[in-house]
Amino acid sequence: MFWKKKQPLIDTISYELQDQRESYRYHFKNGQGFHFKFKEKKVRVLNICADGLAFENIGFRQLDHDVINFTLDIPNFKGDSTFSAELKILTIDKNNICHSNFEQCSLEQHELIHKYVLELQKDDLAH
Repeated sequence: MFWKKKQPLIDTISYELQDQRESYRYHFKNGQGFHFKFKEKKVRVLNICADGLAFENIGFRQLDHDVINFTLDIPNFKGDSTFSAELKILTIDKNNICHSNFEQCSLEQHELIHKYVLELQKDDLAH
């Protein structure tokens, strides 16, 4: 006698990698965000994660790089929140937004960005 194998009753949950990555990225609302200098020009951060950030293109090119410094305003954080790393533009999209990556960035600096993103997300949820 042959038995048919029953299909499992469990539905699989599908998700895209992009959705997962977005949970670690903070998108500033219009007019918000902070400024920093890149190649002697003042730019405003549009979004940030521990790997890099995005900002408006004001005459930059793909693969431009510079050492950047800024201080993060992290709620409920008592330590030093100064961030410093090399930043390289990986792509410039059709909306003229530079997508960049942190290079020569220590583990402590990555963790600082993670903490910053988490606190901003918690603050958004509270309000």
